Amino acid sequence: MTFANLTLPVLTVNGYLWSVMKSLEPTFQKQYGNTTPFFPISDSASGNKSWDNKPYVIYDRMLKMTGSAFYPIKKEHIMYAVKGKEEQTLEWSMAIQYILDRQDDAAQDINSWNASQESPSNVYFHYMRVFQTGGSVSRDFSNRPYYITEFVVEAEYHLTDSIESILSNI
Repeated sequence: MTFANLTLPVLTVNGYLWSVMKSLEPTFQKQYGNTTPFFPISDSASGNKSWDNKPYVIYDRMLKMTGSAFYPIKKEHIMYAVKGKEEQTLEWSMAIQYILDRQDDAAQDINSWNASQESPSNVYFHYMRVFQTGGSVSRDFSNRPYYITEFVVEAEYHLTDSIESILSNI
């Protein structure tokens, strides 16, 4: 077994989200090619010249208590920071809100998208909600003068493959 056998639900959300964003803004395919501009935890790609000041997203995740003793149901917060020019951060965060802040409708759309993939992940989403953190836009001067919009996506889901079935395939 390797860690690649484990499901990371945020990757499914990011894949669906980017697929919808590309369909809403057809120029993204040409601008980004096969790169999905969602990067985990750190801002390591922000200094790359290849970005040509294009917006991108930094994300992290945090598990949350579900308030239920039924352990298969998981809840987590996906923390997103959209980095780009001021107007771009507002546009991207608005698009992400429109796409994901639809409770069980968004979850059903993610599940349908996931099922249509060549190798679907072993996750089933129940609902998605979006919350903005702090003010609307802040400024970051660390590497490039970028604006940042931060928000949290709450996702409730269950994994469709148990750890026992994963371990039995070793």
